[in-house]
Amino acid sequence: MKAGAYFTFFLLMIPLQASFLNPLSVAGIKPDLTLALLFIIGLITNPVEATLVGMATGILLDIGSASFIGLMGCTRGLVGLSASLLGRKVLNITSPSNGIVLTVFCLLEGICIAFFLQIIYGSVPFVNLLVGNIIPQAIYTGILGIVLLRLIVTKDFIDFLKRQNVQKEL
Repeated sequence: MKAGAYFTFFLLMIPLQASFLNPLSVAGIKPDLTLALLFIIGLITNPVEATLVGMATGILLDIGSASFIGLMGCTRGLVGLSASLLGRKVLNITSPSNGIVLTVFCLLEGICIAFFLQIIYGSVPFVNLLVGNIIPQAIYTGILGIVLLRLIVTKDFIDFLKRQNVQKEL
């Protein structure tokens, strides 16, 4: 992908996550649109690019949520790297198993953040957080990822993003 597409992604990321997904909230749990899009970017780009996009996405989310700067940057960078490596070696972009992998990534990220908060703050109700928030959000994000992948694959959007002259067309 090119700089114009990434700039648009970064510019719209936080407003879309905050406003577009509010109507999709089920019992106060929203899917993580940025993680799903980062996973898709990781599947179609090289590992370095996916890692850098993941780190930039995470840092922007950290700044937007006033949390620890770099925590989400680290976890999102690992998600981008892992998705890219799996996309090159194991996963097919049209496979329904991508939803399961995305769910696992979201689950692992939530557990890492919960452990970090446990270390920093001490008494975080880990089991309640896991059962009440992390697992449902991971499943919901996996479903959103499958839907987004289906939309992207059916509209030949991936070929558009991979073309070298995409900036001229935008």
